[in-house]
Amino acid sequence: MAIFLVYLMLMWLGIGGWLIVDPAALEASAGVAALSPTGETELRAMYGGLELAIGGAALLALLRPRWRCHVLFLNGVVAGGIAGGRLVGVVLSGEMSVYTMTALAFELSTVVICVILALRMQRSGE
Repeated sequence: MAIFLVYLMLMWLGIGGWLIVDPAALEASAGVAALSPTGETELRAMYGGLELAIGGAALLALLRPRWRCHVLFLNGVVAGGIAGGRLVGVVLSGEMSVYTMTALAFELSTVVICVILALRMQRSGE
């Protein structure tokens, strides 16, 4: 479980930190661009700040094992929600890019692993 939490921490903190510093990076990779300073702030908040918070939760779970189930729940719900929205977007747009496939792979695998680990914790009484 600790290895998975380190992975989640690094992924969320890495992407979040990158997009706080350089929200314009989304334009090249995903076609998402800010059209105003408010838009840039929104990208920093939703892509940077939110992902930094999720990564911080994974770090907390590494330092405080009693939070692990909560952090698995958080990651499963957040990744599942993002994947659900992304899948709706794919259906509505009729397009699936490499970026979208990569993001979906991360999100859906995160959901599956979170569920497996949470069930394992529940069975072992952790």
